[in-house]
Amino acid sequence: MAHDRVAVVAGVGPGIGIRFVEIFAREGYRVVALARNADALARLRAGLGTVAERCVFWPTDITDQAQVKQTFARVRSELGPVNLLVANGGAGSKRGSFLDITADDFTGNFRGCALGPFLCAKEAIPDMLANGGGSIAYIGATSSVKGYAKSSAFAPGKFALRGLAQCNAREFGAKGIHVFHVIIDGGIDDIPLGEEREAKAGMLDSRAIARVVAQAVAQPKDTWMQEFDIRPSTEQW
Repeated sequence: MAHDRVAVVAGVGPGIGIRFVEIFAREGYRVVALARNADALARLRAGLGTVAERCVFWPTDITDQAQVKQTFARVRSELGPVNLLVANGGAGSKRGSFLDITADDFTGNFRGCALGPFLCAKEAIPDMLANGGGSIAYIGATSSVKGYAKSSAFAPGKFALRGLAQCNAREFGAKGIHVFHVIIDGGIDDIPLGEEREAKAGMLDSRAIARVVAQAVAQPKDTWMQEFDIRPSTEQW
């Protein structure tokens, strides 16, 4: 179990984002949860229970370089260097016919899916290099590897995220930084905090996704995975 290491979860909502916060806090990390909306973050914090004592929730637009720099400087000042980054940007991105999407739709999605994780990694990697290693989990989707009809605004950003993960892994793996990309291939049942039930049939359990990512972070250096896909057993692929 980690002790007083620092994890940043960038892109925290009521689905898998808060489950990443929860599991790494339980693993002993001090967790920094980032999202744009302060009220939404406050509601999520209230639902965590006692584990929230290991977490801070700081409103940050991860696509804004100045905000990202300011937040990571605060992390270092108040908590210490970053050991783990979970980049979960791009949720809720617009989908629709290519003929209907706008340039703003495209660039907005690209910023959330790729630019935000890029900016966060730019801040986290120097900390990891200075401390002899760390981990970065880039959270992708089926659209990271398949360009579906009506996903022209979404898939390019996820393709870029996958490329970023490969570039980072090849550049920094030998320097002790485990960079991996997770392809979430299927619908997610975002089970609310405090609710104990099985995931709906044919859907991924948000709690289980977080557990799998935590297992990947804990892999020994001689058996690192760079990419893996996860799906429910009934998913057609």
